[in-house]
Amino acid sequence: MTDTQTFGQRLLALLKQQKMSQLKAAETLGVSRTAVNKWTKGGMIDENNLEKLAQLLNVDKIWLKYGYVNQAPAASHPTIARNINEVHLQESTEIVTWEWDLLTGELNYSDNVEDVYGIKITTNDDFWALMNQESKDKLVSGYSKIIREGGAHEMDFKIAWDDQYRWITSRATGVKGPNGKVTKLVGISLDNTERKNTELRLRKIKCYFDVLLAHFDHLVVFTDKAGEILASNLESQNTDIDYLELQRLLYQLAINHKSWLEGIYHKGSDHIHFQGKHISAAYHLDNEQQPFLMFQLK
Repeated sequence: MTDTQTFGQRLLALLKQQKMSQLKAAETLGVSRTAVNKWTKGGMIDENNLEKLAQLLNVDKIWLKYGYVNQAPAASHPTIARNINEVHLQESTEIVTWEWDLLTGELNYSDNVEDVYGIKITTNDDFWALMNQESKDKLVSGYSKIIREGGAHEMDFKIAWDDQYRWITSRATGVKGPNGKVTKLVGISLDNTERKNTELRLRKIKCYFDVLLAHFDHLVVFTDKAGEILASNLESQNTDIDYLELQRLLYQLAINHKSWLEGIYHKGSDHIHFQGKHISAAYHLDNEQQPFLMFQLK
């Protein structure tokens, strides 16, 4: 079964239903409120955060992200693979549908399989030969879980491609046979190389960023224009101020010194003495032209 809502709409509805603010969700997940806000608008979410978000909201992660729900009565319906495919038509022009009959060993892929995988796949030996042992073990573990517990899964794995590699996203669910057990796996595969490479690059940049922040010998904080903390090196600093006190200070600064902050938006940087602290501030725009402020407190 699919619903017509987007990921962002489902997330907003769940937060409202559970009376959970975006800030509370962000603090629980260990991300910024801006990140959660972007998710509510359909922004990209990585697999790790999707898993944690689904657990926090007590929902299936596949349904949360894509609107597909696996149900036992529907699992035996022959149109299930088409339904999964329909959910993702806007994501990729090359979506491969497939089914694997565990009883007979028969494997069937849609005619466009070569466009995504680079070869014509007719057997599991063809499929496993494309990847290393780590990717194979990951897929086998995921498929085994579906057979044991039902439900659906999504995972990314690498395949060899012309002396390089591609990232493939696999989404699968189980179909019950006449014995009441999962005897067939059906799903879709799509090339997500560009998205995955971007995700890995951002993860690496964040790692460098965290290392850089940790090497400052004073408190450094990044906020949005309202003063909400996006990132800081608070944990690595020997200071008597805690997170809540720091957030209170920055909110008060943003409220009580609006004209000073407006000046920073035009000049680029400035400093001020506020509540016994010398605070330097600089104004920046990120790659998506979203404004943020960098504060240094001494």
